[in-house]
Amino acid sequence: MMRYFTWVAALLMLAGCNTPPLGFTGVAATRVTVEQSTFDVRIKDDRANAIRLNREFAPNLAAVAPRAGQAMMQVSGCDIVPGSMTGDASVVTARLTCGGPTGTSE
Repeated sequence: MMRYFTWVAALLMLAGCNTPPLGFTGVAATRVTVEQSTFDVRIKDDRANAIRLNREFAPNLAAVAPRAGQAMMQVSGCDIVPGSMTGDASVVTARLTCGGPTGTSE
C-alpha cells in the first residue's frame, strides 16, 4: 500500500509542474524560448501567464521576468502594463495593454 501511495504522490507532483494557475485553466499554451529560458505562455483576456519549463542555475525573478515578459509580448502581440508583473522565477503573471482606447486589451 505504501509503495502505491509513493507512486501516486510522485505522479501528482509531476503533473503539477506545468499546471496553469486558476484563471488560465483550459487555455492552450504556446511554447516560447527567449535566450536560455523556455516558457509555456497562456493569454486570457488582458492577462498573460508564463511558466518557465527549463532548469536554470540560481534563477530569480529579476533575471527571469524580462525574458518572461518578452515571451508574453511575443505570444500576445501586446505590451506589458508597467508594474503589473508578479510571481517568481518559475511562474510569472502580468496584465497586458494592446493599445485600445482605455489602455486594455480589445
